[in-house]
Amino acid sequence: MDKKAVMEDLSKQLKRFSKLIGEFCPGETPDLGSMILLLEELSVSARQTDSDTFYQVVESCRHFVENMTLETMSRTKPLEDARLLLEALFRHMKKGIEFTFETRDVIDILDSSILTKAVPEDEPEVTEPAEPAPREESPEAPEDPDQEPEPISGEDLEILMDFVSEAEENLDSIEVHLIELEQDPEDSDIINNIFRPVHTIKGVAGFLSLKKINQLAHTTENLLDSARSGEFMINDLATDAILESVDTLKQLIKRVKQGVAQGVKLPDHDIDINGLRDRLQNLHIQLTKGTKEPLGEILVKQGVIDEKSLEETLETQKVKPNKKIGEILVEEKKAEPVQVAQALMEQKTEKKRVATQVKVNTEKLDDLVDYAGELVIAQSMLKQKVSDDPSLIQSVTQLGQIVSNMQHIAMSMRMISIKATFMKMIRLVRDLSKKSGKPVNLTMAGEETEIDRNVVDALYEPMVHMIRNSVDHGIEPVDQRRDTGKPDQGTVHLSAYHKGGNIIIEIQDDGKGLDKDRIMEKGVQSGLVSENDQLTDPQIYDLILQPGFSTAKEITDVSGRGVGMDVVKSGIERFRGHLKIESQKGIGTKFTISLPLTLAIIDGMLVRVGKEKYVIPTTAIQRAFKPEKENCFTVEGKGELIKERERLIPIVRLRGLYSGEEDTKNVWDCLAVVVESKDEQKALVIDELLGKDEYVIKSLGGNLEGIQGFSGGAILADGRVGLILDIHGIFQLAESN
Repeated sequence: MDKKAVMEDLSKQLKRFSKLIGEFCPGETPDLGSMILLLEELSVSARQTDSDTFYQVVESCRHFVENMTLETMSRTKPLEDARLLLEALFRHMKKGIEFTFETRDVIDILDSSILTKAVPEDEPEVTEPAEPAPREESPEAPEDPDQEPEPISGEDLEILMDFVSEAEENLDSIEVHLIELEQDPEDSDIINNIFRPVHTIKGVAGFLSLKKINQLAHTTENLLDSARSGEFMINDLATDAILESVDTLKQLIKRVKQGVAQGVKLPDHDIDINGLRDRLQNLHIQLTKGTKEPLGEILVKQGVIDEKSLEETLETQKVKPNKKIGEILVEEKKAEPVQVAQALMEQKTEKKRVATQVKVNTEKLDDLVDYAGELVIAQSMLKQKVSDDPSLIQSVTQLGQIVSNMQHIAMSMRMISIKATFMKMIRLVRDLSKKSGKPVNLTMAGEETEIDRNVVDALYEPMVHMIRNSVDHGIEPVDQRRDTGKPDQGTVHLSAYHKGGNIIIEIQDDGKGLDKDRIMEKGVQSGLVSENDQLTDPQIYDLILQPGFSTAKEITDVSGRGVGMDVVKSGIERFRGHLKIESQKGIGTKFTISLPLTLAIIDGMLVRVGKEKYVIPTTAIQRAFKPEKENCFTVEGKGELIKERERLIPIVRLRGLYSGEEDTKNVWDCLAVVVESKDEQKALVIDELLGKDEYVIKSLGGNLEGIQGFSGGAILADGRVGLILDIHGIFQLAESN
């Protein structure tokens, strides 16, 4: 068979191998027969290649599967590692490039796992499973900064894109779980959740010739492996070192990502990992020194051997120092191979299998949501057309229920927990606390609350800015806190919950609070307000959201330059959200972010004003009523007001707000809809309430995008476009007119 045919066979067989591994389910007997037959086919094909390593890995896989017992049925991780290695070897064979990376660790893991199968009597000797051999790193030639970057082939480009995407996700996962581990250092599940992604990054980076990523991940993995084996407990030193490793890996992966965007392999000689690797290795030695439970003691504890047998074996080992204790025990018939293997497994805790997940491209997910929205619009238009035909109404109603269910499922697929974003804040507070010298604790509630994934991305930057301000400006130094009777440690509390169609994020500190007088004074100096302005507390606090506004008397490397809060405001409002600030001097400050649960759909009330139709978000509506003539007033300097429930509410006439024409219609001949934004209420004057429904939000496009007072458009049942009102923007526009 020619080489091309052999490579085609190998490609098909590797795909089948990957599929069979994916079909292994915990609790069900895997199809070992099919796997063995496939590996035999792979072995035949491998013999026809020039790669002895490829054949050796296939054979190790075959022996591993043949020796799988009930205890190891769900242990597919060695096979998954082997699959990655085989695919990497296959790619190098196709290109005719020599594979220079160490493969012994994967083969050793496969071979050592066979120990869980008892050895027949005619094979009395068995060696203790070897630890994965350390990767031998050949000295790298120094990179020439002026050297032309090497282009990336089309096939490698796709593989690298997948690697970058997965690695970024894995590093975020590591960071989150590491902060969790700091709260509960004894949780072995969390340690495994950190170890797995580091192991994946190390393995794939090695096969893709990303040497620095591979080397740093390998060193980090060794430290984590000892922690999950129970050799030491993760402490502050280990946490700091691993977090530093994560940050450096992010830099290296960012460089790969930049290279992928340009189609070349960018050099990374400016990113040094040697000092960090030495630090990790020294920390590893320092933490694990003498903490691993000896194999002999485990066997005594299990009742396999007694103390006397152990002492005799230790004496024998002094004579034969190259022999491991497990090996001697088997040779002397004091323990069975399977008993030694089980003790070794206890010494090095087995990793738990995690449920696999299907990753979906976000563009495909967004397309699905868009099409679901189009279906809603089409169904609504169809319902309008058949409203006079009773024979079709039932079918259209049933169709509407199906479309609605499908839409909600599509929307739920975009919803993710806000926990990952909250966990990042723990590290932020931890770092800021160390930098500022103030002991600060972050508490959380509602971190499992789900939100649209795009909204989660929008929340990160605003939360970072506000927490920085809380720690740097809000929380007082220890001596000041003691003077006011507060505990030495300051507290920042993060909480999330659903309210109506919105998600509410609250960031509250127990610091000194905002100084209203100082803010007002600075506002007057900046020309934002005049001394005669009578502002409410929320209006005064809103001044800190203006660009360049800062009351800080000194600038720190954390905050105080007058940038940040305006970024917070614009970032939140870009996603139809609002920010509310509450504060008590000496007690603390609370920032409340209100954002829509989803960016695709809105619950709204359709209203008519003249010939135009508008959608008012139902979350903003307080009540609607027809005013009486005697309750309508015009006050000099304040405009039109309406009296409702013993309160005077300012009136906003939508008809004249955008057209510029004067609306002469009497208020008592219209309807009033009272809406609220930031604790402020106004009454919108409308002609007719047309009904409540869910509306699919559409962008207004470039020409209309920046018009104040509108957050988007919606296609109505009659095919026309209705504009969705941004209540906060309407209020600002009405006050400026």
